Amino acid sequence: MDIKGFFANTPKKQVYLLLGLAGAAVVSGWWFYIFQPAREHRDHLRGQVARLQQDLFQKQRIAEELPKLEVARKALQEELDKALRRLPEEKEIPTLLTQINRLGQEAGLAFTLFKPGKPIKEEFYSRIPIRIKADGTYHALGRFFEQLSRMERIVNITDLKLDQTDGRRPGTGGGTTDKATITGEFTATTFTFGGSEGEAEAGAKGGSKG
Repeated sequence: MDIKGFFANTPKKQVYLLLGLAGAAVVSGWWFYIFQPAREHRDHLRGQVARLQQDLFQKQRIAEELPKLEVARKALQEELDKALRRLPEEKEIPTLLTQINRLGQEAGLAFTLFKPGKPIKEEFYSRIPIRIKADGTYHALGRFFEQLSRMERIVNITDLKLDQTDGRRPGTGGGTTDKATITGEFTATTFTFGGSEGEAEAGAKGGSKG
């Protein structure tokens, strides 16, 4: 085909129209097959970069908070250790009872009843009530309670009843003393770590061994 002859014999308006259509086709092809995919790929890469930057920022914040979290964890662990030290294990209860009895005697009390009760199971700990009845002075009883409050183990005093008794008691040197004498009856409750929850866990472990 003679292109020069074609353009020479074709009216200029038709030539311009053909050239315009050809140019539009080229531009459309470039837009849809080159520019548009490239722009979509660019936007996709920008989104990935933004997500990576956000992820990096979050990890940097976590890294900055790690020392603070470690300090807080150590503080909580120390508090837990202190709490556990105040809750003896069940095997330590006889020693604790002996200590309570000794403190009463050192305070000047005479125990007429010292009866540990059965453990009362709670979810994570057990309560062990001790029914106590003692004779002595107000001062001796108050000193005994003060010594109990200073113990590392937790001992709570409840259900306190006081009865006035004969004020004349045997004193030193064979004489008598007129110090006010009372009979105190109360419940001293101590606690052990491990209750119904601990028993359930122990049972589950025992069952798994079988």
